[in-house]
Amino acid sequence: MSETGETTLRVTGLHPIGRGVERPEHVLVAADGRVFASDKASAVAELIDESTVRRIGQAGGEPNGIALDRDGHFLVANWGLAVLQDLDPQTGAITAILSDHVDGRPLRWLNFVLVDSVGALWCSVSTMADDLLDTIARGTPDGFIFRVAPDRQSAQVVADAVNFPNCMALDRNEDYLYVVRTVAADVVRFPIEGETLGPPQRFGPPLGDRRPDEFGPDHGRFLADPETSRRWGMADGCAFDADGNLWVTLVLANRIVAISPDGQAQTVLDDLDGALLRAPTSIAWGGHDMRDIYIGSIATPYVLKGRSSVPGLPTVHQR
Repeated sequence: MSETGETTLRVTGLHPIGRGVERPEHVLVAADGRVFASDKASAVAELIDESTVRRIGQAGGEPNGIALDRDGHFLVANWGLAVLQDLDPQTGAITAILSDHVDGRPLRWLNFVLVDSVGALWCSVSTMADDLLDTIARGTPDGFIFRVAPDRQSAQVVADAVNFPNCMALDRNEDYLYVVRTVAADVVRFPIEGETLGPPQRFGPPLGDRRPDEFGPDHGRFLADPETSRRWGMADGCAFDADGNLWVTLVLANRIVAISPDGQAQTVLDDLDGALLRAPTSIAWGGHDMRDIYIGSIATPYVLKGRSSVPGLPTVHQR
């Protein structure tokens, strides 16, 4: 596996931690340095060392995106269960913040939750279709983004007809909401205009290459071919480093790229055979110098930890 990108961005010393965690789609690092990941066997798991996991709560469904709020509670976007959950880490109690629908739109494929500096929640729903695979096959842009007010008494859709929105990130000044579009394998950003969003703008180049003839009911045949699925890439997770580069995971390509502030993309990690970096889905930074890097996955029973050549941008809960 190549661990050197085309620029000074690099990651070294990758090794597994938290063996035994189940489907660690999203990983985050608390302000005190503790590492957590979404965990299908519970709700959230603390990854204590290479082989020790402490499970918290029982969410059901498939916990996907997770976040920490101002009260130190976990927020869980429960994939397929159609509910945004609040997890008290002290008691393990789980309550529903929002379930079933928002503005008449179904939450079944609720993917990700992000907390901003005022305590509002930004959430992505990847598709409104019952059949997720059909959306992937056809590339139907029927996902949406909604915002939950800081007091959690109201929620509203702020972007419609988004092509399979997945992970999201805020820049340092919270001027834009950056959204990974999985099927399109790219990133768009929405200007934040108070409590809503402006029109999307493409950020950086396409990160995958799916030809027009590869959309449709035969998509499974293409996905079964490793070379084709690797070419598609399928963008998934994202996070900013302190220099303003947006790191993006390509789940089918076993690759991580970084998009610079001027929109240029460079490969940082590339594992052709998935020997170590396999189906990466999220990135988080932590440690005393914010250079410890963690990579989640939907295909491994562990999270990868390494050292980054640049520090990460502290998220809201780390500031």
